[in-house]
Amino acid sequence: MTGKSRQPGWDKQAVNEIAASQYGSLKNMFDAHGWDKADRTFGQIAPSRVKETYGGVEAFVKAHEDGRAGNPMLDPLVAIRSDPPQVFLKSFHGFTPESWGFLGYTEPSSREKFVRESRPGALLVVCGTSKAPIKSERLRVLGMQQQTHIYGSKWEFLDPARHEEERNDPKRVGGWINGLKAIRAWKIPEEDRPFVRDIFPETHKGGDNGTAIGSYGLRLTSREALRILDLPLYEVPVFGGAPVDSLIPGPAAQTLAPSKPGPVAQSGYMVREAEGPKHLYILRMHGDEYGLLGEDPKGGWIVKVGFSGSPDTRCKAHNTTLPRLCAYQWAVLKSTFDAKRPAFPSSRHALAGEQAMKDSLVKNGRSLGGEFFLANQSAIEMAWAAGIAAAEQIGGGSACGSA
Repeated sequence: MTGKSRQPGWDKQAVNEIAASQYGSLKNMFDAHGWDKADRTFGQIAPSRVKETYGGVEAFVKAHEDGRAGNPMLDPLVAIRSDPPQVFLKSFHGFTPESWGFLGYTEPSSREKFVRESRPGALLVVCGTSKAPIKSERLRVLGMQQQTHIYGSKWEFLDPARHEEERNDPKRVGGWINGLKAIRAWKIPEEDRPFVRDIFPETHKGGDNGTAIGSYGLRLTSREALRILDLPLYEVPVFGGAPVDSLIPGPAAQTLAPSKPGPVAQSGYMVREAEGPKHLYILRMHGDEYGLLGEDPKGGWIVKVGFSGSPDTRCKAHNTTLPRLCAYQWAVLKSTFDAKRPAFPSSRHALAGEQAMKDSLVKNGRSLGGEFFLANQSAIEMAWAAGIAAAEQIGGGSACGSA
């Protein structure tokens, strides 16, 4: 902004100019973003909506430098295809946007560096640090979140349920205190997480850039950014944001596409799980079986059988349909992935395995409807063996099935 444009009313003028030149009207701009004007006029409420979504008018102007079609806040795919990409690589000790809804920096200067180099709507690819608490996440790409330029402290964007633990840890209480709010997030299924060195070799540089990636983040090259489109992703909620639908993993090009106008929709793109290699699984419901069934389970467990490209993600999707503080939770009891068996070539193979498990549990357990059963451990073991044997007997070819 020039000194002239900083005169009183410059912010409203800037918003009105972009609305007219890039959207055709304030109403069209509101529709594109999914904004509600309530009982105010478009002109009265526009600056407030801009600040709520972008962090301020300057950020709003910056996001529109390449026009409406080049605004990554409206379409995350724009960030990937921009030149240079609006995609940055940053290492975290873990990736839990459901409770950690921001990008945090210990030093204010690092936050300012990211704001200078990025636009609102930029994507932050998250990889696990070499010392991440969960060993399977170390140096692997875990997911991605979409950033705003909305400033705040860690305590504003962190789930209050985590405040006490964070404040009581002297190594963490003063860290990552300078935050930028995230608005959407996606995870990569555990079974498909690549090593950062393999998918982003130019930026990773064999680990030479590890300090920079951890301290403030580095921009991916154009070729590296496009590789994101080859990854399966599923959307997860961000703390402080709108809820999202329970999604199954899908191609990034579909999962990242906005299903409704603007970032406030944040409901993802619903897709069927893509055809491809599948794992068999058995989930177990943990909780009081008697309370759920209304009768004595007689030592039986409530289980669900099925198949998916990612049993872990499928389990999480089922748990998202339960109340947050529910006394019942699904957990993966068995999966061919956990057993370190290769995935079956197609859903046709897995469907045969699923049906064999159902048939076995009907015979040796008790059907609770669909793919849900009450069975003891012996019956579950027999069903698992039957499912694997049936899937292995199927020849080539593929056919879609449900999971």
